[in-house]
Amino acid sequence: MTRTRLFALRMAGLIAALAVPLAMVIPVAQADPIADIRGTVARDRANAGCPDLKYNQTLQDIAFGIAAPIPVPDGQINNLKGAYGGDVVYFKGTGDPYAATLTNAYRNGGGGAIGDCSFTDFGVAFIRDEAYDVDDYGPDFVGLVFGKKAAQQQQAPVEQKPAEKPDVVCNPETDESATVPAGQQCKPKAAVQCPPGGPQTSVPAGQKCPPPANAVKVTFNRGFGTWGVNVKNNAGIGGSCTYTATSQAGLPGRDEAFDIAPNGTHSFNVIAPVGKYDVVTSCTGTYDGAQVEFGRDVQTVP
Repeated sequence: MTRTRLFALRMAGLIAALAVPLAMVIPVAQADPIADIRGTVARDRANAGCPDLKYNQTLQDIAFGIAAPIPVPDGQINNLKGAYGGDVVYFKGTGDPYAATLTNAYRNGGGGAIGDCSFTDFGVAFIRDEAYDVDDYGPDFVGLVFGKKAAQQQQAPVEQKPAEKPDVVCNPETDESATVPAGQQCKPKAAVQCPPGGPQTSVPAGQKCPPPANAVKVTFNRGFGTWGVNVKNNAGIGGSCTYTATSQAGLPGRDEAFDIAPNGTHSFNVIAPVGKYDVVTSCTGTYDGAQVEFGRDVQTVP
C-alpha cells in the first residue's frame, strides 16, 4: 500500500471518530500526561504571582476540540464557549515528545495567557495517536484553554414598599368618623349639651347627661305644740313632692303632697311629734324627657 493511500485511510478514520460526541475522542492513555500538564500550568501560574486557576470541564472539552489533528468545527466550539459563559482563549501545540508539544503551545501564546491574572479558569487536553505520525503533524497534540466568566450583571434591589397599614377604626359612638387613614387620630364628636337643671352643662359625646339627685333638704322649726317643716330644692328642675311621717309607736302620722319650683322652697306646719317618727320626703320631676327622683330626704325625729 502506498504512503499516500495510507494517509488517506488514516484521515478518513479520524473524521469518522470526530462524528461521535467530543468526550469519546479522549484516549484512555491521556490520564498521566494531562495530570502533568495541569501541574505544570499550576506551577507556572503561581510563579507569575496570580491567583490559582480553577479547572473547568467545559474548557477541557474545548481543549480537546481544538487539539484534535483535524479540529472540531467552529460551530461546536462556539456552542461550548456559550455553555461556559465568558471570554475564552485557546492555544494548540504539536510535537514529540509531549513536553516539546507543551512548549510549543506555550510558544504559541499559552505561556503569556498563564501570566494574565484576569483569567480564572483553565482546561487542558493531550492527544497521542501514532496513526497521525505524518509529515504535517507530530504524534502528540496539546490544547490549552483559559477563560474568565462574564461579570454577572448586578440586579438593582427591588424596592420593597412598606406594607400598607389598615385604617384606624374609630368608636362610632364617640368619634365623628367610623374610620380614618392610618397615622391619623380619630376626631371626637362635639360634647353633648345637657338640658338645664342638671348638675352638668355638657358631657362627652356618647354619654348621657346625669339628672339631678339628692337635691332636696328638709329642716324643722321645733316649737311648742307645732313644728314648721321647711323643704329646700337645690335642683334646677321642679316637680311634685310627698312628705310622710310615720310614728314608731303607732301614733297617727302625717302625709303631705306639694309642688316645688326649681331651686325653690316649700314650708308647712305639723303637730309636734310625741315619740319618734320616721320622716321621708321625696320629690320627682322631668329631666331630659324622663321622669326622675331629684331629691329624697330620710331622717328620724325628734
